[in-house]
Amino acid sequence: MIVLVLLAACKAPPPVVDPLAIAPGDFSLDVTVVTSEPHTLAHMRSSRYVVFPDGSLHHGDEDGWGPNTLPVKTRHLTREQIAMVWNRLDQMGMANDARADETVNFQLLEKPSDGSLYMIAVTAKGKYWNYIRYIGQQDPADPAFEYIIRLLAGYAWATDLPGVEVYEEPNRYDLGPDPYEKYRGEVEE
Repeated sequence: MIVLVLLAACKAPPPVVDPLAIAPGDFSLDVTVVTSEPHTLAHMRSSRYVVFPDGSLHHGDEDGWGPNTLPVKTRHLTREQIAMVWNRLDQMGMANDARADETVNFQLLEKPSDGSLYMIAVTAKGKYWNYIRYIGQQDPADPAFEYIIRLLAGYAWATDLPGVEVYEEPNRYDLGPDPYEKYRGEVEE
């Protein structure tokens, strides 16, 4: 009898691992782009993207966005989208502090006189690290920075086309017929 119980215990299925839970629970991302000249491309425009642990995505790309401002909430990202952002950071080597730059206060960095300044701050697993790149006017953007910014821009509905405003349509649930319809009959006077 004991042998049968032990054999049954060995046949237990492996624990279920949620593939969408690859991002740490405290994961947040702060991406700021400061440029010396206006651009139409989403990854080269002065803008700010902030992703909070609850999935809130804040985005702003009007003049004046910098590391000391928090844009309004644009949308709420799904667990799958958060996992995608974390996975892309991991693929680019930014998901840990091994290759990070020296931690600095972004507000103390000088605005570029020519070109762009890219700032990425990551918080995860109880740690904070950042990446900073100054890019000249004629230099191409760092591919890793461009990719993550374009991913966030897509989630924030920021396009390369100027003057396009996009609004999120609310969820409309169909809950079936109105249960009170029979009580709303014609009232005779």
